[in-house]
Amino acid sequence: MKALWVDEGNDPDWVKVAAHQMTSLFFALRDPRIDKPYLRNVIGRSYRPGVYAVSNWPEFSGDGLTFAQKVVAKVKPLMVNPSNPKVQLDIEEHDPDKILDALTEFRAELPKQDLSWTMESFQGGWMTPEFVAGVIRLRVRVVPQLYKGKMADLDEPDPEIRLQALLDEQVAQDMALKDLLKAGFPYELVTGFYDAATLPFWWDGFAFTMGRLP
Repeated sequence: MKALWVDEGNDPDWVKVAAHQMTSLFFALRDPRIDKPYLRNVIGRSYRPGVYAVSNWPEFSGDGLTFAQKVVAKVKPLMVNPSNPKVQLDIEEHDPDKILDALTEFRAELPKQDLSWTMESFQGGWMTPEFVAGVIRLRVRVVPQLYKGKMADLDEPDPEIRLQALLDEQVAQDMALKDLLKAGFPYELVTGFYDAATLPFWWDGFAFTMGRLP
């Protein structure tokens, strides 16, 4: 899977999307241009459509239950079929009760939807076994963000310094993925979220964002 976040208010750059072999395109759920015909056009071009919602967007604010209800209300009119569009919830709050409430409510309303949750990297430390088991039970993919802004040394003209920066970044990404595996998430439910400006050659997962693609 190679899923790309399309910047809010933008249409896909189909040339870049094809060049980077994307398979799924995610759009901002609050973008008023995104409707069912828009997503059907994405499918017609042989891409899986998805939408993303961020818990700190003002129009989606509230506790976990409220957040999920607002998301579901926006998603239902967009449903092309019982599993499309995919949905990704960006919840970067370290509140296990809110997160589980949101995921539970969403899953109760849309049991067949492809659902993922993205968060900052290295968050496994506060996740209890009960919390992890709850997320797994709800069939939710967990997507740690493996980007921290472009590292300065990645633009370094000295090839040795640039190579070391790339290696350091790779080590950090591997450690972030292992952090969630150590917390108890199964390998098949953990997918990385990469900076689209510095996608690894072998990457598989999500890319942030279309506007950062080279």
